Amino acid sequence: MSLVARVQAFASQHGLWTPETRVVAAVSGGSDSVALLFILDALARQRILTLAGVAHLHHHIRGAEADADAALVEGLAARLGLPLDLGHVDVPARARASRCSVELAGRHARLDFFRHSLGCLRGDVVALAHTRGDQAETVLIRLVRGSGPRGLGGMAPRVDQRVRPLLDVGRNELRAWLRDREEAWREDVTNDDVSVARNRIRHDVLPRLASLNARVELALARAARIHAADAQLLDQLAAVEADRLVVRDGPRVRLDLADLAGLPEALGRRVVLRALETLDSSRAYGFEESDAVLDTASGAAARDLGPVRVERIGGSVVLISKGVRAPRQPSGPPVALPLDVPGTAHHPQGHWVVEAAGPMPREQAGHPSASRAVLDAEAVGRRLTVRGWRPGDRVEPLGLGGRKKVQDLFVDRKVPRDERGLVPIVTDWAGRIAWVAGHVVGEAFRVTPGSAAVVVLTLRR
Repeated sequence: MSLVARVQAFASQHGLWTPETRVVAAVSGGSDSVALLFILDALARQRILTLAGVAHLHHHIRGAEADADAALVEGLAARLGLPLDLGHVDVPARARASRCSVELAGRHARLDFFRHSLGCLRGDVVALAHTRGDQAETVLIRLVRGSGPRGLGGMAPRVDQRVRPLLDVGRNELRAWLRDREEAWREDVTNDDVSVARNRIRHDVLPRLASLNARVELALARAARIHAADAQLLDQLAAVEADRLVVRDGPRVRLDLADLAGLPEALGRRVVLRALETLDSSRAYGFEESDAVLDTASGAAARDLGPVRVERIGGSVVLISKGVRAPRQPSGPPVALPLDVPGTAHHPQGHWVVEAAGPMPREQAGHPSASRAVLDAEAVGRRLTVRGWRPGDRVEPLGLGGRKKVQDLFVDRKVPRDERGLVPIVTDWAGRIAWVAGHVVGEAFRVTPGSAAVVVLTLRR
């Protein structure tokens, strides 16, 4: 199978695009992203996707070298007849102003720029050139930090509007492919700086591991897929248990000790994390906090976890907010609204209408958009529920490979605080989020080649 066909097979497996999807290629000028551009161009010529344009961000870190990177990308875009969004951000200055590392400032600058490029080029997704080697490096970085299955799942093929179609391809393959085509690329000397953790893993750790397993990158990428699938299943099981066990009463959240003790450790830890997030969704919690709650549940002394007090009271472990202002309650519908398929749900104050159409053949569904979601009919069933956002809500965005707090999704999408409660949340009979209307579809409801029929959800304001 050719390299282009392999990339398309991976994209099809993970639902990265359709022929109507407008893809923006993020091109730095390095070998990986240059190869990505030509692969996307080849797929566009086959009418497998629509190549909307090229995005390049000048970080103002490497002086004339960075100028040459931009010139190369500009030339490639012109040669392929594609529009170019060329951005400029002084990343070192931003790092100083934010008092963070240049690496972190650069990442934030790129995310902001990608959002700008999607609007400027009318794109649906931006394609990033992360390879199998990048995935292996990510897994090792997270391993030494003590990550669990979700972190060891590595980078997902799709996160929101960012797709990674090269995750199953090695960097050397891409370079060999470019050489065969006699295409040039730029080398970034900062990638040789081993004071940066990722570079040290690339140039030192992975070569040493290769002496134990010559296919170490492939092995680590396979491990990432396994961990991602395991984390996805555990999160789904934990969501069901949390709906049963987590009881909120004003500034308190209660978990029954006997029920909690009856859960396997992996589920118990996740249920505790959901309980903490239900009480205070303004911060992230991890292994230490969940184990502290479980210790108290097992008989250890009461303790404080930042703004949360953990106590054992009667037959429950209770999480108590210590006077911190509770998260603002959403202003969504006061009750969950039923949504038959087909049918409509109306916000009580008239802020929105959600309509369900179908089931229908895939060919009749048309193209999804921000206000229009296309879901697998079998996964949806014949009745949905529409409600407002609740603190602690989590969704598994299409292609993410893991769960995400809806609050974090709103922050990423820059949804104003006073508008978040007016975003309809569509769930199935089991309470799983099928659609954060206007933003993301749940992974469990994705349309696949095997979908016999689909349901179309439409948001009208």
